[in-house]
Amino acid sequence: MIDFYSESLLNKLFETNVRFDTKIDLDKVEKAIFYAQKYHGQQKRDTGELYYTHPLEVARMVGYYSFETDTIITAILHDTLEDTTLTKKRISYEFGKNSAKKIK
Repeated sequence: MIDFYSESLLNKLFETNVRFDTKIDLDKVEKAIFYAQKYHGQQKRDTGELYYTHPLEVARMVGYYSFETDTIITAILHDTLEDTTLTKKRISYEFGKNSAKKIK
């Protein structure tokens, strides 16, 4: 589902790719967004917002300092292991060992 937070992150990363001639894999990032939404589901933040908006905002901030797809995916999925049923094995399968290794 593309919402304000997802669209904002994807647009920012697209602009980064164009402006700095980087190769952030937007398809892979969009897949990570889907996983964050799916696994965080209806979890809410103290503000009442859906929880997955937090990791997307973190990823947006990380995108100002890192142009690496794996680092941005790590930001998007950073709370999934502790807060959801998503496993490190599944993250490794879907996003690669490098991303899975970074997520604690």
